[in-house]
Amino acid sequence: MNQISLTGLPSIDRASPVPFYFQLKSAIEREIADGRWPPGERIPPEMQMCEHFEVSRTTVRQALTELTRDGLLVRERGSGTFVAEPSRRAGGWELQLAQGFWDEARRGDHVVVSRVLERVIEPLPGDVARDLGTEPGASGVRLERLRWVDGALTMHVVSHLRADLADAVLGADLEQGSLYAALAERAGVVVGGGWRDVEAVGADARRAELLEVPTGTPLLRVDSVSLDADGRPFERYRAWHRGDRTRLHIHVLPENEIAERRAGA
Repeated sequence: MNQISLTGLPSIDRASPVPFYFQLKSAIEREIADGRWPPGERIPPEMQMCEHFEVSRTTVRQALTELTRDGLLVRERGSGTFVAEPSRRAGGWELQLAQGFWDEARRGDHVVVSRVLERVIEPLPGDVARDLGTEPGASGVRLERLRWVDGALTMHVVSHLRADLADAVLGADLEQGSLYAALAERAGVVVGGGWRDVEAVGADARRAELLEVPTGTPLLRVDSVSLDADGRPFERYRAWHRGDRTRLHIHVLPENEIAERRAGA
């Protein structure tokens, strides 16, 4: 079994506000997405990666743990860590993961394209201002998009973000790329968690027109607040998914592990 070479991977940018583990994780994701790290190949040992990137073992382990959790890598006891076969990767959206829809779909080898319907700075609705921890009537960014997966119209999403992120959002290419990647690269904001609620709703007249379904068609509505690495809310969004074109994955954990995670939050 061949071992992947680390040659060609970018160095860690020590002047960047983006955490080292996230930079390493993003670099490996690009290698896998572009086919330079092929399925079934063994990745280098942790200590070799520590020496190559000049980072701690904790940093390397956090990046590899998240990539394994996301389905891009697979650990085999006694053999090492390998690039996962595409068939073992998530084919839908892992609802409990912090990453966004674009990132999850790309991991499943899907092509995501968005059409930005509007992005403006305007006063935040009262419930959004509350969820983002801002003063009532404060301004923020409203981003409205339609999204296609593998050429199929899949969802309509309205995001609200804090006003201090306006430059990152208004200047980014969000039709071919990820909002969260733009925030990480342009503002140093890395998603660290959040919460999501899912509800079945009937399509109102506007949603029906946008998603090309009859009025009243059942949709999956996902409400979410995203937190940064410091636990500060930075985005509140509401997405309407066509149920015939969306699959949500939920990872079920033992009760004791859930309790431990809550205690450490």
